[in-house]
Amino acid sequence: MRFALLLVVCLGLSSAASAQQPPWTARFDEAWKHRDQPAAMKEIGAIIKAQLASEPDSFETNWRLAQVYVWEATGTGDGDHKADLGEAGWEAGDKAILAKPDDVRGHYLSGTALGLYSEGIGILRALSKGVEGKFRDRLLAALRLDKDYLDGAPQVVWGRYFYKLPWPKKDIGESIKVLTAAVQGHPKNLRAKLYLADSLLENDKGAEAKKLMEEVRDAPPGDDQPEEKRIKEQAKKWLSEH
Repeated sequence: MRFALLLVVCLGLSSAASAQQPPWTARFDEAWKHRDQPAAMKEIGAIIKAQLASEPDSFETNWRLAQVYVWEATGTGDGDHKADLGEAGWEAGDKAILAKPDDVRGHYLSGTALGLYSEGIGILRALSKGVEGKFRDRLLAALRLDKDYLDGAPQVVWGRYFYKLPWPKKDIGESIKVLTAAVQGHPKNLRAKLYLADSLLENDKGAEAKKLMEEVRDAPPGDDQPEEKRIKEQAKKWLSEH
């Protein structure tokens, strides 16, 4: 009887200890806050690898995997590497969509990854391969589901799309319209301001563009330090060149 009681107590303590361990999603999300540091990215990679082994088709695994690929793709200047990362993010995002079609994250990340894939292989080539329709389908779905997700991120990508298109599809006026609305609704979104500045400069509004870039450069710290650090570096480079 004493042994059985002791066993129950020990099992109870073991279960309590296990319950206190953070779930893998919490560990991933905490590491994500420091993704500009190699140790954090190493941990993120280990977490995702383990989850892919146990839940390769789950929504939680695949939208986070797509998020990793998008982050890495936006940080590289190597076209081939960007294309590979974008394609991988597109695949993971589509798996997330299949697992949970009414969640904005799969659509947004798959669409964003498609845009990055297109940049990697070249926009004209992407258009010839029919990528534009796939991109539009996913981004429009994300906008319908939650245009304000991630501080207005679907709006920002949509506005950038009109800027990136080659003539005669390019529509700077629409880009400015979409991105202006995004900045007004999400004044702390530095990427929205950076993209709007590019579009304004293209529209011969250099003074307005410079003012926005200065706002980006001088913005106080926010909630996503790795993203803000990356965007501020781009703004400083832009200001040094214009």
